[in-house]
Amino acid sequence: MKKKTLFSCLISFLLLLGCVQSKEDLLPEPWIGGSYAEWPSFALTNTIEYADTTFHDLANGFLIETGNDTLAVTCKHLFMVFRNHGFTNSIDLGEGFKQWKMYPKGQRKKEVIAGPLLNRNPREEIGDFNTLKVRDWLVFEVKQMNSHIYPLKISNRAMRKNDIVYAVGWAQKQNTLKPSVVKMKVYRNLGSIAYVQTLSRNVDPSGRSGSPVIDKNGHLIGLVSGAEGNLGVVATTAYLQGFLTQYQKAKP
Repeated sequence: MKKKTLFSCLISFLLLLGCVQSKEDLLPEPWIGGSYAEWPSFALTNTIEYADTTFHDLANGFLIETGNDTLAVTCKHLFMVFRNHGFTNSIDLGEGFKQWKMYPKGQRKKEVIAGPLLNRNPREEIGDFNTLKVRDWLVFEVKQMNSHIYPLKISNRAMRKNDIVYAVGWAQKQNTLKPSVVKMKVYRNLGSIAYVQTLSRNVDPSGRSGSPVIDKNGHLIGLVSGAEGNLGVVATTAYLQGFLTQYQKAKP
């Protein structure tokens, strides 16, 4: 009886170890070791249409692959813009909303059309950046997909102090077809947000919100949220992963 129990425990331990290793051993993207010119197109910008106003090339966005769905993602603090124009006071696009499109900047023929806002919450007041940064993710269904846009896989690892990560996106006044890649070093991870030091030189920080932050393996590890003093603020995937877990459970 003892031998059987010991054997069962050993099998359980090996299965658990295998699960842990598979979670940590998400394979690097095949393109991450190649030249930047050969990277797939995954960074996007946003155009949001209301009944009488259209916001063109607002911040950045991207697609994610969850294993079950391809979803569109950008930063939640864009709602501060909508609030300031009188469209809404909560995380709800409002009655005048018409359409949300994403595409590589300057390449509107490659557009992705967003579907419903999955983390819509009419009871969540918009507030200011400090109240939004700990959950600075907007997650949409995808209504119309473009095959040229590459969805990112979510990293299984959290950012750690001194990790090197990369933000891929456009500054507000940047009009190049290819987004820039900004090299950063993790200064501190506080759970929902992380502070980073920018290592790349001559970086224009304006308008980079919503840019995907990838790790050395090409996996999504955060989203550019803003800046505080000399440090950048990155929204970690903690909120995103928690939301996706609840979203998958709620699906019929």
